[in-house]
Amino acid sequence: MAWLELELHRNDQELLLRARGSRGESLPPQPLAGGVNLGRVTGFTSGVRRAVAAGQQLPEHVLTEAHELHAAVFHGAIADLVARLLEASRPDGGRLLVRLSAFDPELQRVPWEAMCRPGTAREFVGVSPELLLVRGVSSGDPFEPREIRRAMRLQAIVPIGEADRLLALQRALEEPIAAGAIEWLPPIAGAQATRGRLLELMRRAEAPHILHWIGHGGLDERGSPRLQLADDGSGDESWLLAETLAQELRGAAGESLRLVVLEACSGAKPGVFASAAETLARSGAEAVLAHLWPVRAEFARDCAVELYRALTLARDGAGDVAAATAAMRRALAERGAEVFSPVLYLRGTSARVFDLRRRRLIAPTTTPAPTAASGAQLRPLHAVLDAPFSLVLGDVGERFAGADALRADLEAGLSERGEAIAPNLDLSTLAERYFLHSGRGKLQRLFQKDIGAAVKIAVPNFLRSLVSRVGPGAHTTLLWLPLLEWALAERHPDRNIYTLMPGAPDGLESRLVMVRPAGAREWHEEEAPAEDLDLRRDILVLRIYGGYSPEAQPILTTPQLTEDDHVRGLVALQGLFPPAWEAHFMGWLRMHPFLGVGLSIHEWRHRMLLTWLLDQRPPSRVSVVVTRPGRNESAIWDQGAGGLFGRGALRAFDLDLDALAGLCEEADP
Repeated sequence: MAWLELELHRNDQELLLRARGSRGESLPPQPLAGGVNLGRVTGFTSGVRRAVAAGQQLPEHVLTEAHELHAAVFHGAIADLVARLLEASRPDGGRLLVRLSAFDPELQRVPWEAMCRPGTAREFVGVSPELLLVRGVSSGDPFEPREIRRAMRLQAIVPIGEADRLLALQRALEEPIAAGAIEWLPPIAGAQATRGRLLELMRRAEAPHILHWIGHGGLDERGSPRLQLADDGSGDESWLLAETLAQELRGAAGESLRLVVLEACSGAKPGVFASAAETLARSGAEAVLAHLWPVRAEFARDCAVELYRALTLARDGAGDVAAATAAMRRALAERGAEVFSPVLYLRGTSARVFDLRRRRLIAPTTTPAPTAASGAQLRPLHAVLDAPFSLVLGDVGERFAGADALRADLEAGLSERGEAIAPNLDLSTLAERYFLHSGRGKLQRLFQKDIGAAVKIAVPNFLRSLVSRVGPGAHTTLLWLPLLEWALAERHPDRNIYTLMPGAPDGLESRLVMVRPAGAREWHEEEAPAEDLDLRRDILVLRIYGGYSPEAQPILTTPQLTEDDHVRGLVALQGLFPPAWEAHFMGWLRMHPFLGVGLSIHEWRHRMLLTWLLDQRPPSRVSVVVTRPGRNESAIWDQGAGGLFGRGALRAFDLDLDALAGLCEEADP
């Protein structure tokens, strides 16, 4: 296969590029054309990173920079060399491997894969079927492809709290597993992935061809990349240096291992997994795929699935990890700039890390047992309960929190005025009609009489069971009573818990922020909301509908009761969050699956809420909604909820609250 080596060096702000070809060509260093320097590429990196975080396509000004960067790299003698090498590669399929090596950390962070051919809108280098751009590493180890006669063995390692992602990956790979292209080795997950047990299991297990790691990354005090392991029982975080893992892989996997995929979770620091990838590619595996930045869980999984399909099932280019990476990006290109987060590091000058010429696929006689705990039908629900998720708690309070009494009083008041009441009207519709007849004052008094009477009730048992599975992160409640906050405070006495409620529409404050600090018992109002909110550690509850505050003597804020209240409330949500909190909240929700409890596809305000929360994007494919029995809604959710999420869908289950509580208790360790 023809190849081109590009070495990028930095001289203060000036960037120099040196090229070497597979036929002995060697060009002297030349500066990037068009005045492109370090400052320009740093700004380009920031623009792409913001588009990735927003899940959007590159904006016009960033696309312009992508055009100019492409012209700056592929110009003059280098452009001529590329053309000659492409012509020479025609007999081998017309592919040119471009291995770009950048030894300066600032240059390693640049998404070179997002360079775009001038005059085009989508001809990015990273999706090109002809120019296969990879990241090069320096290494003294030799490179040889691994011959595969049967299935590629895939070993998944999931040290902490990502069981849903493991299950989703296994389910998504059912096609290549059933075809015999991939052999799913028993995963090493949770308590198996402590420092002592992980290395021992790796030494004793069958050597994999592909290692797939899902988890957190970080840097030690010396700046060396490391991966987080499961807690070994000491209560302290446990880490494994990427260099140590590379040494272990060289010994345990021997010559079998060829590819490592590092799937960063939402807590991964930008660039950390890419740094670990370079370390692993230098001495642990022939090729390593990693993400420059954290991406949504479902997108990271889809990247892996498309990569493995192209690598194992494609007729043309099977076994070629660079061609498979480009095919993966092409398959997901319409999803936005996130396709530029995964980057491939390659040790040698050939991307065909697997030799499949004599492979013979034999379908397995048995399929691997599902990774989830129990109950085939409810497996998706168990997967969410076992993982960090965002809870969206709907109108489940009607049976215990005074809403039934309020409904009865509203219906009685409307009947007295000669209003015909249709059965099963939404509570907000009843409140709207009552308000139009009787005014805001009478409606508020009814609310305080019925809902206020329930403010001293104990936290329901079902909510205690549900909260046993709720951890740090961003959560939403539609209840007027602070039952979720009380349950969380009881379950997590050692965590900061914040609740965010809308203020009075005609008041001076746009929000009410209350906090129960870690180790404290009382709630107090936060005059200056904390700037160091960390949803990996803290809990933030968004109270969309207002109501009573969570302090010992709850105080009523203006509740959202009527249809008009809900419309105005959603419009005003943009100003509800303190500065920087909205990014934390929405980022958490988009990077994790969510569990909806008590939501109804038939209620317009619930549809509006989900549209706002998900920003009209498809939810995580492992997200679940628990609906009320008897409404026959699960099929509607499963079929896409009438296009509410575009082409996305949600798994839904008709369960009563007691049954859900039982499942939570079964899953509770």
